[in-house]
Amino acid sequence: MNEFNTIEKVKELFESINALGSDNIYFVACQDKQKVSGMVAGMEYPYDGLLINDNEKGITMFYLKANALSGLITLSNPSKMTLDKDQHIFIPVENIKEIKIKKFALLNSKTKRIEINTIDGKSHKLYANIEEKDFPYQNENFAKFIEKYQNI
Repeated sequence: MNEFNTIEKVKELFESINALGSDNIYFVACQDKQKVSGMVAGMEYPYDGLLINDNEKGITMFYLKANALSGLITLSNPSKMTLDKDQHIFIPVENIKEIKIKKFALLNSKTKRIEINTIDGKSHKLYANIEEKDFPYQNENFAKFIEKYQNI
């Protein structure tokens, strides 16, 4: 978590792979295990969470991995995940088919379900908390992401 707990560290990470744009939106999200399951999904989407940067170039996502010994609690807690600096995904804006943002659950307004679908047939099913106490950039940035894609 210490590698991505401040906005400065996050900017450095994305800068290191030339993934900064003019208007960057940074946030963390977890894989929605209810929507993505099975061995094939585990190979195609080998992450438990993602550190995301959305900008005019597209969406860049670093893999976050849960500690195998920490159990299911970790899967919903990005602050207990580790960043894999060598594994990232880039989806150019031309390959984004649609981004859906919905309520995670009927009575839960603090978490949103995110689905990123690409023209080449991939679908990243995630959820993110509007606020993450360990990531001070989450609240402002995730609100921008919601505003950008909520009604598209």
